[in-house]
Amino acid sequence: MKFRTEDIMPPPVLRLLREAAEYLGPPDFLNLGQGVPGHVPPKRALAMLEERMQHPSVHRYTPDQGLLELREELALFLRQNEGIDADPETELVITAGANQALTGAMLTLLEHGQNVVMPSPYYFNAVMSVHLCGGEVRTMPVDSEFQPSAEALRKSIDENTRAVLLISPNNPTGAVYRRDHINEILDACLEHELFLVFDESYARLVYDGAEHYSPRSRKDALDHVVSMGSLSKDFGMSGWRIGYIIGSSAFVDEFLKFQDSATICAPTAGQMLALEILKSSVDEIEYELKQLGLMRELAYLRVNEIDALQTVRTQ
Repeated sequence: MKFRTEDIMPPPVLRLLREAAEYLGPPDFLNLGQGVPGHVPPKRALAMLEERMQHPSVHRYTPDQGLLELREELALFLRQNEGIDADPETELVITAGANQALTGAMLTLLEHGQNVVMPSPYYFNAVMSVHLCGGEVRTMPVDSEFQPSAEALRKSIDENTRAVLLISPNNPTGAVYRRDHINEILDACLEHELFLVFDESYARLVYDGAEHYSPRSRKDALDHVVSMGSLSKDFGMSGWRIGYIIGSSAFVDEFLKFQDSATICAPTAGQMLALEILKSSVDEIEYELKQLGLMRELAYLRVNEIDALQTVRTQ
């Protein structure tokens, strides 16, 4: 019996974990696998959620788009921190993580056989999402600092290209894409009537003076930019499955067809926890991000001691 998904790559993380299992015991084994936060959600927010757990609303569906109060708080947070203006009622949807947002975006945008251009090296789940939706992937090269360029993009698109996917700060390289590079790529998307799908799940994880820039802040390109993000890493809540997607109201109307069919809504308790963090505990998140920066420095020092590895310090 044949399955439709047989030609799609399986998640490599699962195979790597199986093969690494025999090495997990020794203290000198270093796991560089799946990215999970080292901190948990702030105690104050967890305590406030615990007080609400007996209320029936915690155990019921929310609207497909997510709790309106959460969308309003998140829209304010994104405006203050990323320069993104999103109408919480018509342009912003809470999703079950950024991966769900990405797959939903691909289903919403792609016709069978159309392709998406993305820089290589790439995030494996991005390729899986495109293939699951009946699309193809075309890759474009990056420079020695892992930065993509409009010139490389123009050489990679063809008559079947529908969208360009960028992840910045990048998974897997860690590179923070420069503002001028992103704008030049966006100009090329406008020129060729392409969507720019922009994953900014790691927007707060920028160091060494780097600056995160969101193309969703460009007022002349709002109809061509679909942005998404996740609260998993910076809020320490990867298991609660909360992300978001931002697009034009026309895009959101179509995306909600996928949302309702796939999950109806993001997990209600996770939405409430995210809301409590945004309202009361952002200062604790800032502290954890600073601690993560210190751990990053330590990681560079230790990796540089391994003769068999060559490291590139991305920015």
